[in-house]
Amino acid sequence: MALDNTPAAEEPELAPFRLNRLMAAWNNRLEDTLAASGASFAQWRVVMVAARAGRPLSIIELAAWTLVPHSTLSRQLAAMEREGLLTRVRHRLDGRAVAVSLTPQGRARYREWLPLALSEAEAVLGTLTTDDRAAFGRMLRLLESAVEHPQPSASMA
Repeated sequence: MALDNTPAAEEPELAPFRLNRLMAAWNNRLEDTLAASGASFAQWRVVMVAARAGRPLSIIELAAWTLVPHSTLSRQLAAMEREGLLTRVRHRLDGRAVAVSLTPQGRARYREWLPLALSEAEAVLGTLTTDDRAAFGRMLRLLESAVEHPQPSASMA
């Protein structure tokens, strides 16, 4: 897609931009679905990460996994703690560190919201064939690996 008068054939492929737009649109769909059940996308993201971790997480870990800046996340966690979804406990040896855990209510909300997230995922992934879905899964793993463990480019070698 050319945003100016450049012929589309001359435009470079901007896969990260396309993926970002795709995920923003997909997340907006989920956000609308969650809002209808009284939840926010921000709450879902924290609850989902905390539930899947299976252990208390530091705010630094939560920030990394939720892609939410530390300062924003701290305010969000305080609100979620007031709502009874999670607890924050100071580390017994390092008073600056905080461990975040879901409460039983937070875990129950995760179980309530998970089918909504799965349904939204299926609404999009369901358009793929079985082979396409398998290929998509392989491509995701390859891209995740490439981002997490970058290799020097040929021009840098």
